[in-house]
Amino acid sequence: MLPTTVLSVIQYNSLADLEQKTKVAVRENLNQILQGISRQVMEHFKAVAKDSLIAVEGMNPRPENADVLEKHFASVKQKHREIDRIFLVCDCTCDGEEFALLYSSEGSRRIGMADFKKNGEMRSITDAYQRAVSTRPRYDSVRGPLFDQSFCGSVSAKCNSLQTAVFYPLTRSDAEPPYGFVGAILDSNYMKETFFPKVIPEMLQCPINGAGENAHEFALYVFDENGETVLAHNTGSGQPESKAWFAPLFPKWKFAIGYKNTTVEALAKDNFQKSLMLSLFVLSLLIFGIILILRATSREMKLAYAKSTFVSNVSHELKTPLALIRLFAETLELGRVKNQEKAQEYYRIINNESRRLTQLINNILDFSKIEAGRKEYEFAEADIAEVVEDVLRSYEYQITSAGFKLIADIQHDAPAVLIDQDAISQALLNLLNNAVKYSDEVKEISVRVRARDDQVGIEVADRGIGIPRSEQEKVFEKFYRVSTGLVHNTKGTGLGLALVKHIVEAHHGQILLDSAPGKGSRFTMLIPAGGSARADREIRLGSGGYAVAENPNS
Repeated sequence: MLPTTVLSVIQYNSLADLEQKTKVAVRENLNQILQGISRQVMEHFKAVAKDSLIAVEGMNPRPENADVLEKHFASVKQKHREIDRIFLVCDCTCDGEEFALLYSSEGSRRIGMADFKKNGEMRSITDAYQRAVSTRPRYDSVRGPLFDQSFCGSVSAKCNSLQTAVFYPLTRSDAEPPYGFVGAILDSNYMKETFFPKVIPEMLQCPINGAGENAHEFALYVFDENGETVLAHNTGSGQPESKAWFAPLFPKWKFAIGYKNTTVEALAKDNFQKSLMLSLFVLSLLIFGIILILRATSREMKLAYAKSTFVSNVSHELKTPLALIRLFAETLELGRVKNQEKAQEYYRIINNESRRLTQLINNILDFSKIEAGRKEYEFAEADIAEVVEDVLRSYEYQITSAGFKLIADIQHDAPAVLIDQDAISQALLNLLNNAVKYSDEVKEISVRVRARDDQVGIEVADRGIGIPRSEQEKVFEKFYRVSTGLVHNTKGTGLGLALVKHIVEAHHGQILLDSAPGKGSRFTMLIPAGGSARADREIRLGSGGYAVAENPNS
């Protein structure tokens, strides 16, 4: 059990450590999904910039081409509803002319060289472009799109919130500096009310973002510069778990993700509990296996002890009658018997001891056949009263010579039974032998044969030491012997009652035990009556194949 305990402690610590690592891993997974969607949003607006703004570079952006540029801007505005305004600023054309063009749903405005530096709107756009240039990552292309999100200031009189602008520098070659820029301001209301609710959930389901088929489990959030919710998609009882600035496109907005109906803490705890329950189940199986092994080992040890005791007791049981037979045979052989009466007594002792020896050997042989599954019975219709009387006549001298009073009460008109006479005789002899062995001061044995409904009962009762209630379910087990009192001090093989039980069960009968310490024992073998005409039926046996009466023998 010590290695099992150590293993359990290690497993618990591992699961606790795994719970913390699960939190980190889940948050990292959420963060990766967040970054994936952010990249896709960025790629979307880069594609918009490429489709809408880069084409201006090939249109010779000059004041005389303003009509062509306005038509292009109108087409872009119609195609991309997320764009609110489009502008073009050329501060260094070939002829040195500064030129600006602004286009919105209200129309277009052209700003010439004289008004370019005085126009506040142009100054705000130029300042936003300079910020975008200064914050551009070093690894980005010089000619790639630029982004800025700031308060619109004087860009529009209607503006009272953040404006998100997309810029594209205008240059004739990578070696020359930009001579201006073209850009667009995104429609904040459209972004909040239409773009985010539609596009971002679709991006969540994209396999490359890591959610895929489990997209329905996640909730998405977008918060503006004031912490107000711009988007809350698929929300439930969960909460935002991973947050990030929505840079560089919306650097002042936050993008967040979480689980719809749970949290990372709850998810990690649930996984911990499931793993713990599985570990406890495996541990329970392990402990159960250990218990089974210990029980099996204990039973094997008890069986080994019982077999050792059996060998010792059998040796003693064989030695005693053999010693008596040899003693009286030598006495007779040497002619030391003084009269014929004494010689007859010696002959009877030799005969009785030989019968006793035969019974012991028969018990051992029958038990061996039962264990090997080779025990066979020869059933024939018989008068049970005659069988019992034959046994009592053969065993009467041994009983009376031991100082016992034998009382026989046999019903001679009992129904015929279908039995193996030798087996029933052997079972009765074992019960009588036990009654003799385990009686102390009161030496009285009674044998009764009575018909009971559709059965015939053979009862053997004594006034001996009795059997405790706790031991009555075990005395019919092979090799089992009560380990206290006279039973412990009396030698025996522990096979007698096991053979009785097997014989009775082979006759589709029952054996009943009624006993109490100090008051004696009553064993009753019940055999189905009716002879060859009896119904061949199974009889339900009690625990161990016998029933124990509730009231002790008085």
